Amino acid sequence: LARFARWQVLSRLRRQEQHGTLTHGAISAARATIVVTARFMNWLTEHGTDLADIEQRDLDRFAEEHRARALALRPFLAWCARTGLGGDLSVATRPTTQPAVTLSDEDRWAHVQLLLHDATIRLYTRIAGLFVLLYAQPLARVCRMRAHQITVDAVGVTTATFDTFPIELPDPLDRLVRTHLTRRGQASYASRPDTWLFPGGIPGKHLATENVRSQLVERGIQPMAARNAAMFQLATSMPTPILAEILGLAPNTATRWAALASRDWSAYAAQRDAHLRS
Repeated sequence: LARFARWQVLSRLRRQEQHGTLTHGAISAARATIVVTARFMNWLTEHGTDLADIEQRDLDRFAEEHRARALALRPFLAWCARTGLGGDLSVATRPTTQPAVTLSDEDRWAHVQLLLHDATIRLYTRIAGLFVLLYAQPLARVCRMRAHQITVDAVGVTTATFDTFPIELPDPLDRLVRTHLTRRGQASYASRPDTWLFPGGIPGKHLATENVRSQLVERGIQPMAARNAAMFQLATSMPTPILAEILGLAPNTATRWAALASRDWSAYAAQRDAHLRS
C-alpha cells in the first residue's frame, strides 16, 4: 500500500501540480483510492487470500459486497498488473446513464443576468461562472485557462477559444473580460501574457477551483447544475460534431447530450462531405 501510494498516487498528484492541473476533485479521488485499497487489502486478509493469488471471482465478490467502493480500486489493480504483484483483473464499470438536467433554462438565464450585472461579485468569479453558464465549460477547466485563449482584435472584438475554434463573446461579457485582462497585473506577482487567465495568489499557480466554486454557491449557483443546463440547451441548437469541436467535448459525451436533447444529427458529417464535394 505504501509503495502504491508513493509511486503511483502521490507521483501522479505531483505531476498534476507541476503542470497546473491539480484540482480538489483529483485530490479527493486519490484519497478515496488509497482508503478503498486499504480496505480491500484488509478484506483479503480476513478471507485468507494473498494479493498474488487473487482471482477475478474474488474481486467480483468484493465488488458485490462493496458496490460503492469497488470502482476506486481500478488504479490499484492496474498498478499491480504492471508491477507483477497481481494478475490482469478488472472491476465492472457502472452502466452509462444519461446526464441529468435539474436547472431550468429560466433559472439559468437568471444566474447569467446576476453575474453580468452584480458588481458586488468578484470579477473573476463573474467571468468564470458565465463561461460555465453560457458555454458549458467545466469550472476546473475554466480556472486553468491561459491568457492566450482570449484575444482582442484592433476594433475590440473579443474571442475565447475553449478548444479549437474561437468564439466571439457577446456584450457585456466581452467588456467584463477586457476589464479583467487589465486587472490581472494586480495579483500578488507579475503575470506574463502567456500564463494563467485567472492567476492565483501563489506564483506560477492558477486560481483554485474551490475559490470560485464557493463564491458561486454562495450566490445560489451550483456549477455542475449550471453546466448541465447549458450543455442541454447547446445540444438542442447545433450538430454534435460542432458541439464537440467548439466546447472541447469527447465525441461520446457530445452524442449523449444530443440524445438527451432528442436531436439526431448523425447525418451531419455525411451532408457536410456531400456539400464539400458538390
